[in-house]
Amino acid sequence: LITGVTSSVTTFKTLPKNKEVMFDISAAGPLAGITASAIVLAFGAKLTLISDPATLPALPLDILRQSTLGGAIIDNIIKGSLYVPEGAPTAGIMISLHPIAIAGYISLVVNALSLLPIGTTDGGRLTMALFDRAEKMTIGSLTLLALLYFGLFGSDLFLFYFSFVIAFQTGNEVPARNEQDSVSFSRVIVATICYLLALMSLIPFQ
Repeated sequence: LITGVTSSVTTFKTLPKNKEVMFDISAAGPLAGITASAIVLAFGAKLTLISDPATLPALPLDILRQSTLGGAIIDNIIKGSLYVPEGAPTAGIMISLHPIAIAGYISLVVNALSLLPIGTTDGGRLTMALFDRAEKMTIGSLTLLALLYFGLFGSDLFLFYFSFVIAFQTGNEVPARNEQDSVSFSRVIVATICYLLALMSLIPFQ
């Protein structure tokens, strides 16, 4: 997870032509990544069913329940694997998964994190293409505060990503040569899909 997140530090080398070009480049990677990760996760979960659990690595149940989308894929293929009776403790419970499933799950979470509207991440660039720079900074600051809150009182994942963004991904992306023209409505729909997928991938599985 750490390797996947830290390898996502990217920036434009040249000024993009306009906001639509910035949007297309920023949306393509995470959207394709989440789609591919979900497919790989489903394939890996199916391989888990035909593998010897004693030969498989395992992840803590709490980590696998970190993602509604990822958890739902696993739980629907490996029936009831993530189910916990209400009020029952989950600490120390390990779930065996095929390595391909683990790779798909981690990739899903990493791509979802990159879509959060913060700094110079893909999600930050998407937001900057949709709004102006001042509005994007406001949205990014609120998202950072939310990350910090949920990191302190919820998941260590969010606290780690908050620290990573503060260290490497704050600020705004380089400007587009034309920032006056707005993006098309179809791109607004794509952005909505991206943000919904990110939320589904990061909200804990119930």
